[in-house]
Amino acid sequence: MPMRPIRLPGDLSPLTDMLAEAFQYPDHPEWGIRPDEQEDIVRTVKSLRKLWPIVRVLQLFSPSLRDLMRGFVWEEDGRMVGVVFVQRDGSTNLWEINIVGVLPEHRGKGIARKLLTRALEDLRKRGAKQAALAVIDRNIPAYSLYRSLGFEHYGGTIEFETSQRTALELLPLPSGYLQEPVKRSKDWRVRYELDKRINPPELKKYEPVLLRRYRPPRLLRPLGPVLEFLQRRERKAVRVFRESDRQTVAWARYDVPTRSGGVNSVRVALDPEHAELADYLVAYHLERAVTRGPGRRVGFMIPNWMHAVVMSAEKQGFTRRLEYHHLGLML
Repeated sequence: MPMRPIRLPGDLSPLTDMLAEAFQYPDHPEWGIRPDEQEDIVRTVKSLRKLWPIVRVLQLFSPSLRDLMRGFVWEEDGRMVGVVFVQRDGSTNLWEINIVGVLPEHRGKGIARKLLTRALEDLRKRGAKQAALAVIDRNIPAYSLYRSLGFEHYGGTIEFETSQRTALELLPLPSGYLQEPVKRSKDWRVRYELDKRINPPELKKYEPVLLRRYRPPRLLRPLGPVLEFLQRRERKAVRVFRESDRQTVAWARYDVPTRSGGVNSVRVALDPEHAELADYLVAYHLERAVTRGPGRRVGFMIPNWMHAVVMSAEKQGFTRRLEYHHLGLML
């Protein structure tokens, strides 16, 4: 049978090579994986392979770790030509479909539909409540496939990028606010409390703000710093809060490789009622990314409902690369 479950860690390396081809689009080359993105993927895979003996032991004691990477591959003539990756969202019964990929020369054969159908069947057997995924907004064949399987469109994200090479002049933090670093151990809590207040209602069906989505499994927490070290990355987060009552109104982070290659990234989550912070947050974290990871492209994913952050990104020189539709399915 051409379809089989993913076998880890043995499938990691061949899947990395296959995905570099699967996420190329001859008719839309701008959609494809860039060489710097591929460098990050390869480093992540190498890090996972080094950690896998530890992961295997921890999986014996943690159900959520057992569901860290599941899925199916499609093989023809002994070669992987398609894959679907799924992952449990924290320790909930919600799942993310992270990857659906088929090599360009094998598209149009129904492979993606068969893989995804099999994955959804498997999720139902595991007691999954729902599944969610993202698709490039102009990828009509993929979008049509997901809709035909019952997925509904509920949100979206805009991917920005810039090749800014020199540090920007930092803007002052608006009066009435304070900023402080966020410790790794507290990061999930800050994001959880902020999202609980600011996420719009239309997201809550498929992206509910549940503690178990944010809080990492206890056994997984020690692996975070080790994985970051193996990947050679620097990640620093801050929260911005009102001086009057210390309520968090924004969380932001820069993430840069500490060796050559790869992509820098920034993230910002901002309470829409405090839009005046957008320019400061974007400029500050872009400056940090450019200074700490010079000579690299900087990526910035922004939920499409954070209008102030979107406008600020464009003001600071970011350009839109892609837009994504978010789709969900109740199982």
